[in-house]
Amino acid sequence: MMLPYFFLAFMAAGDLRSVTVDASRMTGKIRSFQGMVSGPLVAPGGPDFSRQYKEMRIDFIRADGLFGPVDIDARWSNPDRIALNKGASAAKTIFPNWNADPERPESYNFGPTDTFVQPMAATGAEICYRIGRSWGADPQPPPDFNKYANIVKHVAMHYNTGWARGFHDNIRYWEFWNEPNTRRAWHPATVQPFWTGTPEQFYTLYEKVVRALKSVDPALKVGGPAEAAPYQPGPYREGFIAYCAARGLPLDFYSFHDYFGRSLDPYEIVRLGQIYRQLLDANGFRNAEIMLTEWNMGGGAGVGRRVDGPSMINAAFADAVLVYLQDSLLGRASWYRGEAGPRKPENDDGSLNQYGYAFKAAGSMLDTPDRLDVSGGDTAGFAVLAGRSIDRNKVRILIANYEIPAEFRGPARGPRRFQRQQSVGYGNNGGYALKVNNLPWGNAAFSVKRYRLTDRDMFAAQNLPSGRGTSYQLSQSLPPPAVELIVLERQ
Repeated sequence: MMLPYFFLAFMAAGDLRSVTVDASRMTGKIRSFQGMVSGPLVAPGGPDFSRQYKEMRIDFIRADGLFGPVDIDARWSNPDRIALNKGASAAKTIFPNWNADPERPESYNFGPTDTFVQPMAATGAEICYRIGRSWGADPQPPPDFNKYANIVKHVAMHYNTGWARGFHDNIRYWEFWNEPNTRRAWHPATVQPFWTGTPEQFYTLYEKVVRALKSVDPALKVGGPAEAAPYQPGPYREGFIAYCAARGLPLDFYSFHDYFGRSLDPYEIVRLGQIYRQLLDANGFRNAEIMLTEWNMGGGAGVGRRVDGPSMINAAFADAVLVYLQDSLLGRASWYRGEAGPRKPENDDGSLNQYGYAFKAAGSMLDTPDRLDVSGGDTAGFAVLAGRSIDRNKVRILIANYEIPAEFRGPARGPRRFQRQQSVGYGNNGGYALKVNNLPWGNAAFSVKRYRLTDRDMFAAQNLPSGRGTSYQLSQSLPPPAVELIVLERQ
């Protein structure tokens, strides 16, 4: 049962939340949203976080933002501080000489991109190849759309059919461009645009690219446009989808980015999925996936820079989102980002930080994939997920306890309106009183382990008193922000 916002305001503050799991009632399958942007390799010759990616169960990697590698034709004629610090270089792009012949293997510079893509493939994760340019690159449209599409076609051939001493990586997802609407969505004086052409030029280039990719393999999944400011209607949302429908173009997925910066509300991702599903269905794209190809907890007006560096509020937020995604209409999500920057889930020494443990906790739920009926969670940050293993010998319960910062709990203000307009109140979320009923192993004994993630606890296993039989109860203080994983296992 999901409790509405207005009900929360009337609950007694400080009480434990009553959480009940019925281990005999399966409600579906737990889905994976263990995606990352880039990684696991930090830099050529640098740290490789492949082990950490596997520990976090990362199974989807968006290849993006490497300032040369992965980029098709990026040029930095006027690089900003970020691009300079990252060593942005046209010499590292795949097609460095625009005047070269795209049919000839020697025209391509695959080496820098291979260096990053092959460690991605070696993790076993699904790769999503972002077509376009990294931050700060010149944003003008390519000078020849047919030639650009032909180059992209040969990139797919290199990674999927072995062309030009290439590979057979089976990269299925090909995402067209990155945030073409940043200039319109945000302040043009402070945000670098990724595209300065017209929407009509964008549509035409997509048409040529999608047809070129489908000529390599009709089964490839092609979509885009990695939209910024997802609540804003406009030419890269309604216009792009309508153009694809009118022209009969494939649109295997629609992708967008969300940093939650105007709400810090983890449940808004469910509302966004509903908006996009309606748009896609109305245009005939009922089978198109909805993909969140960048997400994180944005700074937001008035809250400072909470996102810069790992913290418990961010980790609790992340696990709340990962739980709510289970009930969303989205198919994929990738955290920004996996191997670099202030939001990476690993410390410099390779140990996991709060972000990393948040993903590890959510990833572990995939070992108990039969989703179980749960009551006691809500849509305001107290998120609960329970699962049972296929052999019925293990049950897991994941609890994320997050509170939206006080200054974001009222109705949204300003030009960008969100569907949540009620005020949010919090009560009885200082911990939980858990009841697990109908455990699947009869009168057998079972062990109990708890993994706690707080400002003081870094997800170490703690053995709790064992039990026997078909039920279990546990009451614990767990004030927000915090994450708790409880594991019951038949002995």
